[in-house]
Amino acid sequence: MAPAEGPYLLLLAAALLGASASSEWPPPEPVFLPVEMELQAVPEHYRLQRADGALPANTSLHARSDTFLLLPRRPTAGPSPLLRASYPPFSTHKEVPTKSPTWAIRAVPLDSAVSPDEPTARVLFHLHGPDWRGRRDPPGDHPLPCVVLQAQQRSRTVRGSCRVQAPLGICLVELEIPARWFSPAPSPESAELRYGVAGLGTCGRPGATVEPPRYLGMLELRTAPAVARQQEVQLDERVLLRVPDGALRPGQRFTASLALRHNFTATLLTLRVKAKKGLQVVAARSGDPAWTVHLERSRGPKHWTAVVTCRRSRDIHGSTRALEASELLHLELAVENGTGGQAPARPLTWQVEYPGQDPEAQKDKLVWEVQVSERDMRVLVPLVQELELLNTSPLTGVPRTVPVTLVTVEVGGAVSELSEPPGCESADTQVLQVSEGCDAVFVGGKESRGARGVRVDFWARRLHASLLFTVWAPLLPLRVQLGDTALEQVRGWRLPGNTDSSSSDVEDPGEDAERRARSCRPQYQRTAVRFLAHFVAHPQDGGRHLSYLPGPEWLLDVTHLVAGWARVQDPRVASLEGGTVLVGREPGVTSVEVRSPLSDAILGEQMLVVSEEKVAVTELRAAVVAGLALALHPEPGHPGVLTAVCQATATLHGSKQEATLSVWLSFSDGTLAPMELYGGQDAVLAVTSLDPTVATVVGTSSWHPRVVAEGPGRGALLQLSLQPLDVCRRGRHRAAVLAAGSAWLEVAGGRRTPPSSPRSPVPFPRAEGAMSGEAVTAGRGERGDVGLVNTKLQGMGSSSEEEEEREEGYGRGMQEEEKEEMVKAPARVSDLEIGMYVLLGVFCLAIFIFLVNCVFFVLRYQQKEPPDAGSAPAASQPHNWVWLGTDQEELSRQLDRRQPEPPTLPGPQPERCCCGDPPAPDVGSPSGTSAEPRKEGSVPGGSRRKRVEFVTFAPQRAPEDPPQPTPNVQSILVAGEDDIRWVCEDMGLRDPEELRCYMERIRGSS
Repeated sequence: MAPAEGPYLLLLAAALLGASASSEWPPPEPVFLPVEMELQAVPEHYRLQRADGALPANTSLHARSDTFLLLPRRPTAGPSPLLRASYPPFSTHKEVPTKSPTWAIRAVPLDSAVSPDEPTARVLFHLHGPDWRGRRDPPGDHPLPCVVLQAQQRSRTVRGSCRVQAPLGICLVELEIPARWFSPAPSPESAELRYGVAGLGTCGRPGATVEPPRYLGMLELRTAPAVARQQEVQLDERVLLRVPDGALRPGQRFTASLALRHNFTATLLTLRVKAKKGLQVVAARSGDPAWTVHLERSRGPKHWTAVVTCRRSRDIHGSTRALEASELLHLELAVENGTGGQAPARPLTWQVEYPGQDPEAQKDKLVWEVQVSERDMRVLVPLVQELELLNTSPLTGVPRTVPVTLVTVEVGGAVSELSEPPGCESADTQVLQVSEGCDAVFVGGKESRGARGVRVDFWARRLHASLLFTVWAPLLPLRVQLGDTALEQVRGWRLPGNTDSSSSDVEDPGEDAERRARSCRPQYQRTAVRFLAHFVAHPQDGGRHLSYLPGPEWLLDVTHLVAGWARVQDPRVASLEGGTVLVGREPGVTSVEVRSPLSDAILGEQMLVVSEEKVAVTELRAAVVAGLALALHPEPGHPGVLTAVCQATATLHGSKQEATLSVWLSFSDGTLAPMELYGGQDAVLAVTSLDPTVATVVGTSSWHPRVVAEGPGRGALLQLSLQPLDVCRRGRHRAAVLAAGSAWLEVAGGRRTPPSSPRSPVPFPRAEGAMSGEAVTAGRGERGDVGLVNTKLQGMGSSSEEEEEREEGYGRGMQEEEKEEMVKAPARVSDLEIGMYVLLGVFCLAIFIFLVNCVFFVLRYQQKEPPDAGSAPAASQPHNWVWLGTDQEELSRQLDRRQPEPPTLPGPQPERCCCGDPPAPDVGSPSGTSAEPRKEGSVPGGSRRKRVEFVTFAPQRAPEDPPQPTPNVQSILVAGEDDIRWVCEDMGLRDPEELRCYMERIRGSS
């Protein structure tokens, strides 16, 4: 049985597969409430769609769910965002929830460490968002926020505060760290900095209430005094000059040092210094006891000149110079007072001379500029409203810009905007660029990628600052999403084409109407178009791990950005209306593509097929909309992501309350489309009430009919039908209704039995001139599921010359076309029917496998034939004989009759049944022993019993030739001739002569 196990296992697997397939529910149909949702008071937002194309679980004919990305992803200082949902004539709105503070504040620490000499920690705060100025009410009502800064070390806390001031929206907190916090520990300690917005009326008070503070960073507490920053300049290969790195104020003194490298061997050195007016050399002192210093000064009309002579007084034996340069001379200089009108940069010229110096280097002079300012500027701070930028320039061709404002902070805490021209540079121009005036960073569309942590440097008067930006760039190609990639002609639905100006000259109105009917063109399906894209940022370290906005499972809908650059490659096949709706024109294959506004590159493409095949509108699914309810849910784990669910109210609760209908078209090819997709002028949507005491319909042929409640009741009370325009159904046999159905309506306050059962077929009005017995199939509606609507739609575009030539045969082929259009559309298959079909298929598969198994079984045993006797003459094959008869002795005598055998020819010989005797088995061998006779029961009504004896003869052994024994045979009653013939055929008696001989012997013995 091993060979038969495979088919049984296959049968079991097929049964399990069929059971699992029948237990799965079909995916939800892509229907939704076509309500418009719009975000207000948001600088930038995008609709999101899941990358796997999965529909939201709460989307249905009565509800719609949309997910939005709000940018910037942190709250701005403007009014709270608002989401508005509308489906005429109903609308509702709701404020977007936010868990963040009202004011968006950015903190910029100016000091990373403090010391006992300079124990003040300074932090600059400024407001985010371009609209914070609009939040300022009249003075005294709601002032700008107050920010509180606190430093905490162990259990000790100190606080400082400031109020944000206009026009820059900034303030500075100077927090003095107590002296007891500085401990002479081997390693410096640190304090934690946090900040928050103080409550109204509590700014500057010791017990001010602060919102949950936000972490800012750690502040290092150093015990050693701070060392002034210095800049090192090389005068030549052996002499160095060290000068202060920073701006100086009028009246301030500073020190410049001269240092010698270890390879300096001269005993004499002369330093010449020429200072421009406003600077002077005050004194010079030696930095090494082995050297003496002499200073000579002279003043000219525009310059101060100083000559310093340095001599080595003695050699220090036994000592070696350090590898680092040692300071030889300290030169004190001063900035004169009363220099307000002079230039801020004042040059100092340095020249050094000593024996053994290179003659070329002796002529070189170093010019070092001293920056002088009336203000003691310590820190340069670039202010921006956003550090995150969405690069949509490759899609729109419009640059995206982030303004930059540079401010300086003075020693006394004064903050002012930089008035001098700064310098700036972007670390990666392939991601982000900076303007020449350093007042903005931007992306222009030529950038190749996005990135995280792109650095932009700024500098002014030896003050440096930098910003780190995150730039998100679209991942190309774009994903072009079509609701249906194959558009087909809608059966029975035609649109009027443009007529020429000669139509006004036609005198016969009948001929004019007939001509206009012939000019109608077929209506093709329509589908919605969406353009989607991932926005990604590359890591700065060159890795391949991309960051996605807001995550890899989301795609951003950029349809509103690229709709102006989208087009159909062949406008004769299809057209793109409003950048969002594809309309089929004539059969063919084309593609929808998006062109780059900056080049001829294709940003995204999708193939579209317009087919000659026809589909029918099988049903209209309608839902009653009596109101809208809106719910907003922030997406956990994704800041700035919001999900909005709009639910339609389907029940009317009072008399004279009005409602409208939302209608979807269901086609025979399984696609669905909202009625809004087909405009409002190309068909007629009719709505009637089956029970005027419950509800009446106002505007029965309008695009959005109004349903008015009259009394309590419920049921499929609204009958709907979709019809083509009258001008395009002039034929007598043309179908009057494209689809029909009913919509469920419920008016609270009681129950009434509807005139027609909601499960019964819904009648529909018949077209004028329709023949008797002509039927149009109407879809059946269940509660909240089905319905039909009536509206006028107007065709777009004129028919081409080829279409006009095809329409010339309109009158001749009208009857054939009308018969074709009257073919009943296939009904929808229910879930139960699908399950039954699957089960039937499994049973058929099981039967097929069983038959295959039987065939294999038969073939297996038919192939086991006895070997050929002629191949081994010494060992003849045994035979199974069936003897029939009534007398054992007579049969034995017949078998004993030996007839001469013909000469044996080489090769296999045919077996003989009657005319030839078979070889006798050896009596003494076990195989020659005959089996016990198997007896048959007596035949009813017969005087003699029929018996059958099966005798097996063993093959003859080669070494000896014993006499042939007589088999022990019991005679039985001979049956009919047909039975005997059947037995002989099984024994291999095919020759007629052999068969006749055998039959005669049997008859003679009986």
